Amino acid sequence: MAVVIKTFKTPSGNYVYDRETNSLLSVSEEEFVACRKIEVGKASEDDWALLQRYKNQGYLQESCLKTINHPATQYLPFQTSGSITQLTLQCTQFCNLRCKYCAYSGSYEGQRTHTQSVMSLNTMKQAIDFLMSHSMQVREVTVGFYGGEPMLELELIKNCVDYIQTKYKGKSVNYTMTTNGTILNDEIINFLIDSNFNLNISLDGPKELHDKNRTFMDDSGSFDIIMNNVKHIKNKYPEFFKKISFLTVVAPKVDLSCVNNFYDADEILNDSTVMQNTVTSYGYNENLQYDNLYNITNNYHHMKAILAELGVYDKSKVSKMFATRLSDVNDLHGMLSKVKMLEIMHPGGPCLPGVMRPFVAVDGSIYPCERVNESLSMAVGHVNTGLDLQKIEAILNVGKLTIDECKACWNFIHCKLCVAACDNGDGLCKNTKLSNCMMSEVATLDALKTICLLLEQGYDFESQTTANRTG
Repeated sequence: MAVVIKTFKTPSGNYVYDRETNSLLSVSEEEFVACRKIEVGKASEDDWALLQRYKNQGYLQESCLKTINHPATQYLPFQTSGSITQLTLQCTQFCNLRCKYCAYSGSYEGQRTHTQSVMSLNTMKQAIDFLMSHSMQVREVTVGFYGGEPMLELELIKNCVDYIQTKYKGKSVNYTMTTNGTILNDEIINFLIDSNFNLNISLDGPKELHDKNRTFMDDSGSFDIIMNNVKHIKNKYPEFFKKISFLTVVAPKVDLSCVNNFYDADEILNDSTVMQNTVTSYGYNENLQYDNLYNITNNYHHMKAILAELGVYDKSKVSKMFATRLSDVNDLHGMLSKVKMLEIMHPGGPCLPGVMRPFVAVDGSIYPCERVNESLSMAVGHVNTGLDLQKIEAILNVGKLTIDECKACWNFIHCKLCVAACDNGDGLCKNTKLSNCMMSEVATLDALKTICLLLEQGYDFESQTTANRTG
């Protein structure tokens, strides 16, 4: 096995990411050239001699990786039996909107589409029983309601909450709901308040941008109705309004600055929590291409968040849509923890399917999460029969689809590709997984460059391990 490294530059330095030790090395220009030759497999004896001091310190070693197998595999029976902390219920596959980029729009492989299907109360009760019987080792669980549009089935949700509160009085249960916000009314709001719900409302920015993609079935926009409902909640139920977060999807060709300015300036939303996402590219039938303007704007606001962490920019002036990046900065240090390559490892992407965020479809089938295609090939169980450990093991070990490629990949430890990135609509697919590798590598490289930028400016991480490695 060859030495696996990644070389890159910042405006102020030359760096090498050493996969075997999960470390960053700050190197001279001459050393950088030699390392780049190692990276592409063309290093000479002179190149190696130049880098001998790094080898003496344990860096630039041949990889010890021999077998790809997820370390959690052996613990699956234990984890699945009593450690599930949350469950998302697909109340219905029907929705009163027809958002252009929705997973059920027909634009994705597997052709998930809106139907009239509704989860029966019996199936919902079985799902709750499943959660409770598989969460005996945790004190608190979360039940999420999802769609389609879940509020179309308010009575079903009410009956489910009543079932939980009646049968499982001793269990601490949190409730969440993701909604398009178009049918909120006082009856619904009072129920959500009484049941202690947290609410996520989808809102894509100002009217002219939101209404491009988030439309009713007659293609009319939904912005005005949503904002009237949101304004009503803030005026009449100010305490509950604090429990509402807004989910924004920035689609290709949408001006990110315009969305950003909307949230910062709108008097109704200016104190709200906003979470930004791009359109999910996994399985999309077209090439999702974000233009340079989006990238420039995103990088600009990301840089402001970094400068705020460095103490040279006012944190209060960081855009609301990028405020979460402030905490992300410290999280970056965790990337260079003491995780090192072993003989038996697995790429970093997968969570524990069926354990971390299981999703129950209207028919009672259990999926790893709501992001995967609702086909039997992706199901990991059913509320009637429980979890299928063989299916879970296969999905957990998606790295085995691309063994040779993963063994040679510098991004092995920090890879974010899970089963959602490997599903071609009919099941796990090697080529589908490989087609998403570049996206994961770019994300990791951006994070590493951010770490280097912070260190170059003297940022003091909670632990000085990173600083020592790059000193």
